Amino acid sequence: MSDSEESVPAQTVKRVLPKFMDAESKTEEAKKAFEELSECTYSNKHIGDSGQNEHMTCDCIESWDSVLQQNMACGEESDCINRVTSVECINKFCTCGKNCQNQRFQKKQYAPITVFQTEKKGYGVRSDESISESSFIYEYIGEVIDEKIFRQRMIDYDRKNFKHFYFMMLTKDAFIDATVKGSLARFVNHSCNPNAYVDKWVVGDKLRMGIFAKRHIEQGEEITFDYNVDRYGAQSQPCYCGEPNCIKWMGGKTQTDAALLLPDGISEALGVTHKQEKQWLKENKHRRNIQQSDDSVINEDFVKSIEPTPLQEGDVSKLMGALLKAQDINIIMKLIDRIYLTNDSKINSIIVRFHGYKTLSKLLSTFKDKDDQLKDDLIERILQVLTKWPKVTRNKIESSQIEDVVKSISNNSENSSVLSLSKDLLEEWGKLQMAYRIPKNINDGKNVSNSPSLYARSTRSNESPSRKEIENEEPLPDGWDEAIDPVTNIKYYYHRQLMISKWERPTSAVPKGPKGPNLTKLPKGPKPKTKPPINPRTRRPISRNNGSFNGGNTPMDDESEFSRREEERLKKLKESQFLEIREKEKQLQDFILQSQREVEEKQRLQDKLKNEERERRHKLHQHSHNSKGKSPDKVISVESQWHKVFAKYIPNLIKKHEKEIGRDNIKGCAKELVNILTNKELKRDAKAKPPIEFEGAKLKKLKDFCNEFMDKFLKKYRTKKENKKRSNDEPNGDSTKKIKQ
Repeated sequence: MSDSEESVPAQTVKRVLPKFMDAESKTEEAKKAFEELSECTYSNKHIGDSGQNEHMTCDCIESWDSVLQQNMACGEESDCINRVTSVECINKFCTCGKNCQNQRFQKKQYAPITVFQTEKKGYGVRSDESISESSFIYEYIGEVIDEKIFRQRMIDYDRKNFKHFYFMMLTKDAFIDATVKGSLARFVNHSCNPNAYVDKWVVGDKLRMGIFAKRHIEQGEEITFDYNVDRYGAQSQPCYCGEPNCIKWMGGKTQTDAALLLPDGISEALGVTHKQEKQWLKENKHRRNIQQSDDSVINEDFVKSIEPTPLQEGDVSKLMGALLKAQDINIIMKLIDRIYLTNDSKINSIIVRFHGYKTLSKLLSTFKDKDDQLKDDLIERILQVLTKWPKVTRNKIESSQIEDVVKSISNNSENSSVLSLSKDLLEEWGKLQMAYRIPKNINDGKNVSNSPSLYARSTRSNESPSRKEIENEEPLPDGWDEAIDPVTNIKYYYHRQLMISKWERPTSAVPKGPKGPNLTKLPKGPKPKTKPPINPRTRRPISRNNGSFNGGNTPMDDESEFSRREEERLKKLKESQFLEIREKEKQLQDFILQSQREVEEKQRLQDKLKNEERERRHKLHQHSHNSKGKSPDKVISVESQWHKVFAKYIPNLIKKHEKEIGRDNIKGCAKELVNILTNKELKRDAKAKPPIEFEGAKLKKLKDFCNEFMDKFLKKYRTKKENKKRSNDEPNGDSTKKIKQ
């Protein structure tokens, strides 16, 4: 691409954008072409699942605007961890209060749009008002179907000669079909220089697809996004976007290099740019046909060539958001490598805060049962990352359910490194305790908000307690307060000064003042603010001289002294009782911890017995193999691993000679090369495992060895071919003698 062509996108920003406000509205007419849905429908209950075991919760607090009468928490300018990682808050589970600003899919907060008739593209969609950058425009709604139904519908729609196609990939095995049933978002057209983009968001337990503004969109401007390879048609179709960088065609089986570029969010998370990717494609264009299959949706060799770098603080939200949506194992591996290379404890703490445990729990659950050669490498790298993360409490481990996933891996994996890492992790996690934090004082001396009671931090239940329940409920002792645990959604109690928390409601152990023997029951209602009654036995005798006390004290002085002493006595009594409560709480926590350890020890012993039994059977099996003269399983396993690694590279390295020597000879050469190189590695060190991938000097040596081998083979092959050709031109007897010689 020339320099002038490179500068075209920069110039398109300054050009006058076409406006279509004068175009007649075709919205009602367009709605007759399909059945409008308000929500996606699903062919089965599990399709389109986000893969999260638990709902993602942010750590924002409610921010009530008394003028707008809205909860402004989790807004666009906030640092809400859900919003920046493309996750919507759910009322029942988030601690940010009800109806926060991060519920755009659920509330259907669509931009005002109109369908109009375009010149060449059929219907299009325009903006009725200006739309700011990153704003939510519309949800792409349709029938969510699996791959089998998707492929069948592709054939059916092609037979029916459907002019336009409305498929969108949600995950590798789930597709949104808006052809027959959908929303107005189905009419948003493709452009090679779009003003919008599509992004996948986690909403509850499902993934949903939304269209967002890529830049500021002016009123009347047509809304477009890049279909890339997420939208499918049986046949390729011409592109009429009219942009200077137009790739001319979209859809179909064969995609151009531009259509295979990584999505913006993924490339940013990997730390690369489209310019770098285009440059790599330009330099490696000759490898395009052998580097991947036609069904690939990314440039696989480019992703493999990326050198991961440690994360900076500003990269965390982009990477965690990409990890939640990434499907390709090569991309996931590179993203995990970036986390692994990050040694800054502060950044690691931020990763944990940004749903780190829940994200890795999802990845482990997804790939632990997959039949993929990179599976063990990915799981091992994730476990290595988990060992580096700060371990203070069990809270995030419990809420993410990652411990159960690691236990399952530990019980089923045959990889020694994975077993060792998972065992060490489980032991470390077993020592941690749950912590219940005392909530922040959200007033901080400021004016109390006029928020309705449903937004109060200490009253987050969906139903307010009845007046009768409030009247009958004993007030909390001094210093105690209540809050809702975000993990279990259960109320607990805490004492800010003593720094203790408990599940059971504390009772008033200390009376407000000494009770007289004839104290009658007071009516319900607010208690009068009266001074504590004075014990008559503690009064000093009153002198009849001017009504004063003995010793010159007035009655007021005597009463004040008594009150002071009584307050000191009660204060000491409270302190002793609080210390007693604190000691009981400590004993209770110790008891719970001891019980947990006993259960874990019991489970550990059972696992140990199972492992011993497995080991015993393994040794018997190994002994029977050795007695027959076969090598141990361990050596066979290492040999098999070397075979796999070499077999991944060698066929591609020698494939260029296939046209000359034929496919069968290429296969034979590849097999022979794999065996030769494997034997060399085993002779060097029979126990050493191969690397995940060959890079740098090792890859160069491999290429040189293959080239040298093929040069020798080609020399023999050509000589033999020449002799055969010569024999055909000479008498049979002479040629036969020459060949035998």
